[in-house]
Amino acid sequence: MADLATLLGRTFTPQQELQAQALLDQASSVVRAYVRQDITKATTTDTFTMRRVDALRYGCAGMVTLPQRPIESVTSVQVNGVETADWWLDGNELLLRAWSWARPPAAHQPPQATVTYTHGWDPVPGDIAAIVMQAVNRVMVNPSQLRSETVGGESVTYLIPTTGEALGILLSKTEMRVLDRYRRTSATVRIRSV
Repeated sequence: MADLATLLGRTFTPQQELQAQALLDQASSVVRAYVRQDITKATTTDTFTMRRVDALRYGCAGMVTLPQRPIESVTSVQVNGVETADWWLDGNELLLRAWSWARPPAAHQPPQATVTYTHGWDPVPGDIAAIVMQAVNRVMVNPSQLRSETVGGESVTYLIPTTGEALGILLSKTEMRVLDRYRRTSATVRIRSV
């Protein structure tokens, strides 16, 4: 909030603080939705369906892809409810060295891996924070999304993207390009949260 007040060069009234916080929350949600990531550091427990892999290539029985990045640490791994320490990370892939896969008729039910891991950034990268604040700035400086206005003899023209669209809290194409380096490009399926 203080960074936004500094950016705008003003002191917020209590009412403006509420508005600014609501706009910051909205802009943060838009960015998280675009990058498909929880940006701030957090600890998550999720259950994933283990995938079979080539044992010779990977040296393991199976893997799961942890969707949130960057991964700071993994504190717990359970496969079908059994705690295991026989795993390692390769980027955001959690590889499990040995696990017996079910034989028919249960073979169509792959093992479920429940993973507790810490991920995200602390502090939030500067370019992400700047984009969130710029989106809020657009709304607070020009809430009616006017192209220009004239009052008395004074005329003001607001910066509008070349596409002519009024963005408000939404992201511009330039902002999306900056955020692309944080964007998760392939989706994973989360079975359930614990």
